[in-house]
Amino acid sequence: MGDIIIEETNHRAFALTLAGFFMLVASVSIFVFGLVSGNKKYIVIGLLASLIFFLIFLILIVYTLKEKNLLTITVDGIIDSPSLGGLGFISYDDILDFEIIKHHDAETIAVILKNRESFILKMPPAKRRKLKTDLYLKQPLIMIHAKRAKDMDAMDILTLLQKRLRDHKRLYE
Repeated sequence: MGDIIIEETNHRAFALTLAGFFMLVASVSIFVFGLVSGNKKYIVIGLLASLIFFLIFLILIVYTLKEKNLLTITVDGIIDSPSLGGLGFISYDDILDFEIIKHHDAETIAVILKNRESFILKMPPAKRRKLKTDLYLKQPLIMIHAKRAKDMDAMDILTLLQKRLRDHKRLYE
């Protein structure tokens, strides 16, 4: 039983890369227009912009190709590590169950905790404030946004999580 890694889609990075490409094309066209018209001002501006947008485009390509983990399902727990708001390692000892809920018209997987207060106390102060706000708003403390998962839907992820939780309970309880 190895770790199961669920990757996060990178649509935003792809859109930024596409925008960077269009800016590069626009700056090259300004440079070419300057060459054709003989205007040195357009040549200099087009050349500088082309160099800058070429570097930005290369950086964005590297950013797009980098794989990000949304969730890692281990033998001892889950590691919640999306690009925004990840809580890190969550032990199966703290988890009661998982369920699919609708949150802002998207399917998310809610992690139902055994003891919310003790879990909140384990977190660093910044994350503790966010969790207390979610508790005050009567939302699940931990939500896994399945919409961001690459090549998997919410039901597949839920099945994997529940199976690992059952296996952990059978082994250690």
